[in-house]
Amino acid sequence: MYIFAAKMKETILQTRYPDAESSQTIGLLRWVLIALVVVIHTNLVADSGAANPAYSELYRWLGNVVWLANPLFYLISGYLFVASRDGFGWKVFAGKCRGRLKTWLIPYLLWNTIFLLFYGVVGLLYPSALGVVPPLNEMTFTDVLRAYWSIHGDDFTSPPIDGPLWFLRDLMVVAAFTPLYFAIIRQHKATIVLPLLIASLPYQVWCESSMAYFMVGIWLNVWTPSLSELLRKPVWRPLPVYIAASVALMLSHPWTEWTTAPLTLIRNLFGMTVVARICHRVTLRHPDRDWRALAEPVFFVFALHSMFARPLTKLSANWLVSHDAGCPLYLTMHLLNAAIALGFSLLVCCLLKRVLPTVCAWLSGTPKTKTRYQC
Repeated sequence: MYIFAAKMKETILQTRYPDAESSQTIGLLRWVLIALVVVIHTNLVADSGAANPAYSELYRWLGNVVWLANPLFYLISGYLFVASRDGFGWKVFAGKCRGRLKTWLIPYLLWNTIFLLFYGVVGLLYPSALGVVPPLNEMTFTDVLRAYWSIHGDDFTSPPIDGPLWFLRDLMVVAAFTPLYFAIIRQHKATIVLPLLIASLPYQVWCESSMAYFMVGIWLNVWTPSLSELLRKPVWRPLPVYIAASVALMLSHPWTEWTTAPLTLIRNLFGMTVVARICHRVTLRHPDRDWRALAEPVFFVFALHSMFARPLTKLSANWLVSHDAGCPLYLTMHLLNAAIALGFSLLVCCLLKRVLPTVCAWLSGTPKTKTRYQC
């Protein structure tokens, strides 16, 4: 423990703050990633009972793209959490934690409270409508506690009542151990092996995978001289490996969990690189646009979209199954639902910002923040 504390105390200028070029890319990346998350949450496979095998198989292949969102979010979060112009030490860590009370914890509690009241009132008026939690008049103290952590009481395998916020719940837990990750990673470049091994584990019982990608982000901050230089490299270089790993995963029926997990890691690492470099190219071709400003309503949309996505997918799936629809119509409804959920969430954000800007700022995790990025 003494050695660990000493290593943290002597840390000076060991981390890098994103320059203007990479900040622009991160701003665009956030919207690309939230769009992928919404596409995940509007898939029709579960609600339709996989009634259309062709669409179910198509979504499996589409998963090679959309499922890049979660690990890339954690990687960006790790990179930015240790980012500081003064180096990363105990004072910086304490300051980051104080800032995250406003940008992570309070919005997390507010949104879950909103969803708890919404589902509780709907259950009170229409008992058979949702069934997520008991109606307000039947809700117990245990039900309320579970709503804020794990709605089904299954620890990290179950989301809070605002389902997408499982990401933020796990992120808060993972980020609490940042000094430990940093003390290990700053020792040598070879420490990248540790998070890669963790991510390769076939059986995840905690949020090990999230922690691994968070650590990769820290490693990139500590050991990459310039994030912009890394992003400027050709897009095509990681593309063949990404495609090969994706195809191998789709044909992975003979594989075991011990081979599927490493293949998923390879797909994610190279796929994330492709997506980040494409976004970087876009920002370079349009230097007059402030892509960083796009990041401000991202958290609001992320937290709210499931309120629209869930009823849309249920209604669409029921209609498609009853009409024996084909794969093209399934895919069209899937993407249309994603666009509607995104659009309505953004509309609510814009309207609330006009009417109650302070409330909107707290729900967006941006109450008087000094920086644009609080991930």
